[in-house]
Amino acid sequence: MKPLLNTLDIILGHFVRGLITFFLYVFIGLLAAASLLLIPISFFEYNSGIADLDLAEIGLFILLLATVWRFYNRCQHVALTWWQGLKRFALAVAVAELIYTFIYFHIVHFVISEQGEIGVAFFERNTDLEIFTSVLFSIVAIYAATPLPSLVKDKEPELIDAPQSSFNDEQAQTPAPVLPQSI
Repeated sequence: MKPLLNTLDIILGHFVRGLITFFLYVFIGLLAAASLLLIPISFFEYNSGIADLDLAEIGLFILLLATVWRFYNRCQHVALTWWQGLKRFALAVAVAELIYTFIYFHIVHFVISEQGEIGVAFFERNTDLEIFTSVLFSIVAIYAATPLPSLVKDKEPELIDAPQSSFNDEQAQTPAPVLPQSI
Protein backbone atom coordinates (compact mmCIF):
# COMPACT_ATOMS: atom_id res chain seq x y z
CA MET A 1 0.00 0.00 0.00
CA LYS A 2 2.86 2.38 0.83
CA PRO A 3 4.49 2.10 -2.66
CA LEU A 4 1.12 2.81 -4.30
CA LEU A 5 0.58 5.95 -2.19
CA ASN A 6 4.16 7.05 -2.88
CA THR A 7 3.59 6.63 -6.64
CA LEU A 8 0.31 8.55 -6.49
CA ASP A 9 2.02 11.32 -4.52
CA ILE A 10 4.78 11.60 -7.12
CA ILE A 11 2.28 11.66 -10.00
CA LEU A 12 0.16 14.30 -8.25
CA GLY A 13 3.28 16.35 -7.47
CA HIS A 14 4.37 16.33 -11.14
CA PHE A 15 0.86 17.26 -12.27
CA VAL A 16 0.57 20.18 -9.84
CA ARG A 17 4.09 21.40 -10.68
CA GLY A 18 3.30 21.31 -14.40
CA LEU A 19 -0.01 23.08 -13.89
CA ILE A 20 1.53 25.84 -11.76
CA THR A 21 4.43 26.26 -14.20
CA PHE A 22 1.97 26.59 -17.08
CA PHE A 23 -0.11 29.22 -15.26
CA LEU A 24 3.05 31.06 -14.20
CA TYR A 25 4.27 31.25 -17.80
CA VAL A 26 0.84 32.39 -18.98
CA PHE A 27 0.53 35.03 -16.23
CA ILE A 28 4.05 36.40 -16.72
CA GLY A 29 3.61 36.41 -20.50
CA LEU A 30 0.27 38.21 -20.35
CA LEU A 31 1.56 40.75 -17.84
CA ALA A 32 4.66 41.46 -19.93
CA ALA A 33 2.66 41.71 -23.17
CA ALA A 34 0.05 43.97 -21.58
CA SER A 35 2.62 46.30 -20.05
CA LEU A 36 4.54 46.54 -23.34
CA LEU A 37 1.36 47.15 -25.34
CA LEU A 38 0.23 49.86 -22.92
CA ILE A 39 3.38 51.90 -23.60
CA PRO A 40 2.42 53.11 -27.10
CA ILE A 41 -1.26 53.30 -26.08
CA SER A 42 -0.38 55.61 -23.20
CA PHE A 43 1.85 57.74 -25.46
CA PHE A 44 -0.98 58.32 -27.94
CA GLU A 45 -3.56 59.32 -25.34
CA TYR A 46 -5.34 62.01 -27.37
CA ASN A 47 -5.51 60.12 -30.71
CA SER A 48 -3.67 62.91 -32.52
CA GLY A 49 -0.98 60.71 -34.06
CA ILE A 50 2.64 61.88 -34.01
CA ALA A 51 1.58 65.34 -32.84
CA ASP A 52 0.53 63.66 -29.59
CA LEU A 53 4.14 62.82 -28.68
CA ASP A 54 6.39 65.16 -26.79
CA LEU A 55 10.19 64.99 -26.74
CA ALA A 56 10.37 62.86 -23.57
CA GLU A 57 8.01 60.24 -25.00
CA ILE A 58 9.93 60.07 -28.27
CA GLY A 59 13.18 59.70 -26.33
CA LEU A 60 11.73 56.95 -24.13
CA PHE A 61 10.36 55.09 -27.14
CA ILE A 62 13.73 55.22 -28.93
CA LEU A 63 15.51 54.14 -25.73
CA LEU A 64 13.05 51.26 -25.30
CA LEU A 65 13.61 50.07 -28.86
CA ALA A 66 17.39 50.32 -28.45
CA THR A 67 17.25 48.38 -25.17
CA VAL A 68 15.10 45.62 -26.69
CA TRP A 69 17.44 45.41 -29.70
CA ARG A 70 20.45 45.19 -27.34
CA PHE A 71 18.72 42.46 -25.35
CA TYR A 72 18.06 40.23 -28.34
CA ASN A 73 21.43 40.96 -29.91
CA ARG A 74 23.18 39.85 -26.71
CA CYS A 75 20.92 36.77 -26.46
CA GLN A 76 22.17 35.69 -29.87
CA HIS A 77 25.75 36.54 -28.94
CA VAL A 78 25.74 34.31 -25.83
CA ALA A 79 23.82 31.60 -27.73
CA LEU A 80 20.59 31.60 -25.76
CA THR A 81 17.73 29.85 -27.48
CA TRP A 82 14.72 31.81 -28.62
CA TRP A 83 12.62 30.38 -25.77
CA GLN A 84 15.26 31.15 -23.10
CA GLY A 85 15.55 34.73 -24.32
CA LEU A 86 11.80 35.20 -24.44
CA LYS A 87 11.35 33.81 -20.93
CA ARG A 88 14.09 36.07 -19.59
CA PHE A 89 12.63 39.13 -21.35
CA ALA A 90 9.06 38.46 -20.19
CA LEU A 91 10.19 37.80 -16.63
CA ALA A 92 12.18 41.04 -16.51
CA VAL A 93 9.29 43.14 -17.84
CA ALA A 94 6.69 41.44 -15.63
CA VAL A 95 8.74 41.73 -12.44
CA ALA A 96 9.53 45.37 -13.21
CA GLU A 97 5.83 46.09 -13.70
CA LEU A 98 4.90 44.30 -10.49
CA ILE A 99 7.52 46.19 -8.48
CA TYR A 100 6.48 49.50 -10.04
CA THR A 101 2.79 48.79 -9.31
CA PHE A 102 3.64 47.87 -5.73
CA ILE A 103 5.51 51.16 -5.23
CA TYR A 104 2.77 53.16 -6.97
CA PHE A 105 0.00 51.71 -4.80
CA HIS A 106 2.01 52.40 -1.67
CA ILE A 107 2.33 56.03 -2.73
CA VAL A 108 -1.42 56.18 -3.37
CA HIS A 109 -2.06 54.56 0.03
CA PHE A 110 0.22 57.13 1.69
CA VAL A 111 -1.60 60.03 -0.01
CA ILE A 112 -4.98 58.61 1.00
CA SER A 113 -3.87 58.21 4.61
CA GLU A 114 -2.52 61.79 4.66
CA GLN A 115 -5.44 63.51 2.95
CA GLY A 116 -8.27 61.16 3.85
CA GLU A 117 -9.42 60.94 0.24
CA ILE A 118 -8.14 61.61 -3.23
CA GLY A 119 -9.98 62.55 -6.36
CA VAL A 120 -9.59 62.13 -10.06
CA ALA A 121 -7.51 65.32 -10.18
CA PHE A 122 -4.68 63.56 -8.31
CA PHE A 123 -4.48 60.83 -10.95
CA GLU A 124 -4.82 63.24 -13.89
CA ARG A 125 -2.12 65.51 -12.48
CA ASN A 126 0.38 62.65 -12.18
CA THR A 127 -0.43 60.69 -15.36
CA ASP A 128 2.57 61.86 -17.36
CA LEU A 129 4.95 61.23 -14.46
CA GLU A 130 3.44 57.78 -13.92
CA ILE A 131 3.84 56.82 -17.58
CA PHE A 132 7.39 58.17 -17.69
CA THR A 133 8.54 56.31 -14.58
CA SER A 134 6.77 53.09 -15.60
CA VAL A 135 8.45 53.01 -19.01
CA LEU A 136 11.79 54.02 -17.52
CA PHE A 137 11.48 51.26 -14.93
CA SER A 138 10.79 48.72 -17.70
CA ILE A 139 13.77 49.97 -19.72
CA VAL A 140 16.09 49.62 -16.72
CA ALA A 141 14.75 46.10 -16.04
CA ILE A 142 15.31 45.00 -19.64
CA TYR A 143 18.79 46.52 -19.61
CA ALA A 144 19.63 44.74 -16.36
CA ALA A 145 18.28 41.39 -17.59
CA THR A 146 20.36 41.46 -20.76
CA PRO A 147 22.68 38.45 -20.85
CA LEU A 148 26.33 39.41 -20.90
CA PRO A 149 29.32 37.45 -22.09
CA SER A 150 31.84 36.33 -19.52
CA LEU A 151 34.64 38.75 -18.71
CA VAL A 152 37.18 35.98 -18.16
CA LYS A 153 37.91 33.22 -20.63
CA ASP A 154 37.31 29.78 -19.15
CA LYS A 155 40.28 28.16 -20.86
CA GLU A 156 42.67 26.15 -18.75
CA PRO A 157 46.33 27.00 -19.06
CA GLU A 158 48.06 24.77 -21.56
CA LEU A 159 51.08 22.72 -20.68
CA ILE A 160 54.29 24.01 -22.11
CA ASP A 161 56.44 21.15 -23.32
CA ALA A 162 59.85 21.35 -21.78
CA PRO A 163 62.73 19.67 -23.58
CA GLN A 164 63.30 16.18 -22.26
CA SER A 165 66.76 15.62 -20.87
CA SER A 166 68.19 12.21 -20.18
CA PHE A 167 70.33 12.95 -17.13
CA ASN A 168 68.63 10.25 -15.06
CA ASP A 169 65.33 8.39 -14.84
CA GLU A 170 63.80 10.59 -12.11
CA GLN A 171 64.17 13.75 -14.17
CA ALA A 172 62.80 12.07 -17.28
CA GLN A 173 59.64 10.88 -15.49
CA THR A 174 58.68 14.16 -13.81
CA PRO A 175 55.92 16.04 -15.58
CA ALA A 176 56.58 19.37 -17.18
CA PRO A 177 55.74 22.33 -14.95
CA VAL A 178 52.53 24.27 -15.60
CA LEU A 179 53.29 27.91 -16.27
CA PRO A 180 50.67 30.68 -16.12
CA GLN A 181 49.69 32.23 -19.41
CA SER A 182 49.82 35.94 -19.94
CA ILE A 183 46.52 37.64 -20.64
